[in-house]
Amino acid sequence: MEKHFGNGCSFTVNEHGQSVDEDGFATSSVTYITNRRTCVSVKMGDGDIRVRNTEDPTKLSLAFSHEEWSAFVAGVKKGEFDPPR
Repeated sequence: MEKHFGNGCSFTVNEHGQSVDEDGFATSSVTYITNRRTCVSVKMGDGDIRVRNTEDPTKLSLAFSHEEWSAFVAGVKKGEFDPPR
């Protein structure tokens, strides 16, 4: 049975349990930041990391170097992007 995201795009599940679309982007649901379900897709390449909103029909993506992505992930782990309390 073929699986589809809410936007109608088909996907497969890789060995890590991630939903991967036809362009090779792994998708994750993010609810913490927006307090509503928002899906982002990430594609790890040799030259860069690409990130896009799964609901964007144009499939525009942002590109980051591996160093930029590592700094972002480290900031998330440290709580640098958590909302003020």
